[in-house]
Amino acid sequence: MPADEKQQEESDFEAEVLRISRALFAPENEFQGSTYVGTAERDGVFIGPDSVTIVECTVSRRKDKAEKDGRKLHEACLAKARQYPFKSVKGFFVTREEPTADQRMVIKGFGPPLIACSFAQLRSQLVDSLRYLELRGSYPFGSAREPSSGDHEDLKPYVAVDPVESGAGEPFSVAQVAEQVKDGRSVLLYGDYGAGKSMFLRALYQRLAKAHRTNAFRPFPILLNLRDHQGQVYPVEALERHARSIGFPTPSQLVRAWRSGDVTLILDGFDEIATPGWIGKTSAMRDIRRRSVELVRRFCQESRASTSVVLAGRAHFFDSEREMRTALGARPASLSLMAGEPTEEQAKKILAAYGWHDALPDWLPSRPLLLSYLGSSSALQGSIEGTFGCSAGEGWHMMLDRIAEREASMEVGVDGFTVRKVLERLATQARRSTDGLGPISQDELTSVFQSVCGYAPDEGSYQLLQRLPGLGAMDSVDGSRRFVDVSLADAARAGDVVTCVLEPNTEIPLLDMTGSVACLDEVGIDVAAVRLERESAASSGRAYSSANALQRRGVSDAVIADITRVATRLWPGEASRTSIALHEIELRSFSLTADAKGYDWLSFHDCVIQDLDFTDHDGYALPHFQNCLIGQMTGVAGWSALQMDRFVDCEVAQFDAQMSTAKGILALKTTPMNKVLLTILKKIYAQRGTGRKESALFRGLDAKHRELVPDAVQRLTAAGLVTSARSSGTRIYLPVRGMASRVRRILQAPQSSADSILQ
Repeated sequence: MPADEKQQEESDFEAEVLRISRALFAPENEFQGSTYVGTAERDGVFIGPDSVTIVECTVSRRKDKAEKDGRKLHEACLAKARQYPFKSVKGFFVTREEPTADQRMVIKGFGPPLIACSFAQLRSQLVDSLRYLELRGSYPFGSAREPSSGDHEDLKPYVAVDPVESGAGEPFSVAQVAEQVKDGRSVLLYGDYGAGKSMFLRALYQRLAKAHRTNAFRPFPILLNLRDHQGQVYPVEALERHARSIGFPTPSQLVRAWRSGDVTLILDGFDEIATPGWIGKTSAMRDIRRRSVELVRRFCQESRASTSVVLAGRAHFFDSEREMRTALGARPASLSLMAGEPTEEQAKKILAAYGWHDALPDWLPSRPLLLSYLGSSSALQGSIEGTFGCSAGEGWHMMLDRIAEREASMEVGVDGFTVRKVLERLATQARRSTDGLGPISQDELTSVFQSVCGYAPDEGSYQLLQRLPGLGAMDSVDGSRRFVDVSLADAARAGDVVTCVLEPNTEIPLLDMTGSVACLDEVGIDVAAVRLERESAASSGRAYSSANALQRRGVSDAVIADITRVATRLWPGEASRTSIALHEIELRSFSLTADAKGYDWLSFHDCVIQDLDFTDHDGYALPHFQNCLIGQMTGVAGWSALQMDRFVDCEVAQFDAQMSTAKGILALKTTPMNKVLLTILKKIYAQRGTGRKESALFRGLDAKHRELVPDAVQRLTAAGLVTSARSSGTRIYLPVRGMASRVRRILQAPQSSADSILQ
């Protein structure tokens, strides 16, 4: 090693020894250190109220170095004993590594009060960091748990989903964040529910802990689950409670280590600390939120400037990033990171840990937590023929339950059923808006909770409302919220629709809605169908009877449309005994079911339908459409293919290309297998995410082509273009995530396509 590097290494070691020694022996006087005793310089002399401590440190492992420094220590101790006869005197010979046997013998030969020790041994007098790391590893890391069992230790391997820097969009891996932290930079990590914040912090903690074990000079990480510290505002109290929670024997050591700048502080869940004294006033929400994170702010203010403080929580707890940074006391130079979403490859790795190796259905959510919920549920349940798939409705129904249970576990006194009811009722409330996502005011949050629970929210319930999954800040002035996850909002909206079918006389806000409100999308219809199929009291007669009764009461036609679409999905062969007319609603899509006997009883008046899907139409009577605006007519190439008397004063923006309709595909000059492949792709990818029943794939084909369907499906599955699932015992086929553009290119030019799937 070059001389200048060796000298720098020795200087760094000496500085670290003196820092630890000051914290141990002279916490009330930070300016003590190297000084002269007589005419000789000593590395460190620390004079306290009752003691005098003298320190000599070295990176050398030579015996003669111990003899030289030991003699200096012994003489200095004798001099200080004469100077301070009523104080205890002790001398420490500190080595970077463990002292050699020769060095220990030399120091021992000088007799008391000299002691030979390693840097790690000296530091353990300040805090036994290795013992802390050992105990902390057995305690939960925030919400990082195995979904199937709730176990916080036996977790599946972490699939890294890198957060991105706010504003710049640059991704940061765990390793890169660890390097920033090692350089003393603070970090603010925020994101929505289920984005993997706690898993990321767990991985960061483990990396920092490993670095400390390798190099004792590095600060060691302390990670606090802030949900364990509700009501606390003083860092010392929080550190002591944390120590007792994990079984660390000397809580004061953690406080001393933090005060001395010997730690990296990680605080997980700033949105999970309840605010004492909240009495339901919504006019001062910003002040309430600021008070709730008083502990976090004090940690940031009272930590040494050299201490890296890592903060994590849900961003939508605050109305804006500016409010978040101000309330938390985040340092100006903090690295702001937003938890990202996994790529398709990362999503596959997450599900692969649970045994799902098939292609990913297009409806799958993007958040790591939701993927884990789905994977763990599949692993527990198993399924027919080894597939782990489920329909969009079953998947979202299960995930809403798991999301609600997870939120309830953070708040004593509110169960998962209640949390889901609140989320569903808020989704219903949001239907009044144009896009069905919000805004939802703070007063509405409170009133919805009270209508579901029968009492006003207390401090903990208020925190729950502020961080409800899927809700983000919309307006920083009035604190209003809005659903940020469209599929979650749609799945939650299904809850009150199911109640309308089963209990049409129940007083719920949905029944008070008149005029124009948002309709359910395909995911919501699928969730409602799954739930009603499991209800013994549900039937087509009951559903249509409820729809007619509600329409007579003046309930919005959007609600009637929801019930009607669910009924036709569940009981396609049965029709309403009374005609149902829908007026002035907007539907993102409306699909005619293959098994229907006809829609002569249903009519649309002055409606907007973005996608009217005739892919499964099998010649039966169509609904009546009058003065409707239709964006895309899927499955037909023009008016000539339709029953013209069913469309009065309607406008269609776009029909399907002739060659991509079922009739057009069968007329192509290509092999029979290619025709079947194209027909199946058209049907599966025409319907957004929710897939097609197996029986629908045979519709519109003659006997010769029907025989080829099983082989065609097998080829498409093997090529990763479709995936299968089971829904209530029925096999369905779903589009695969990321394949829509490839399928679109195939269908747009099937005869010139060079895609490998075609013969």
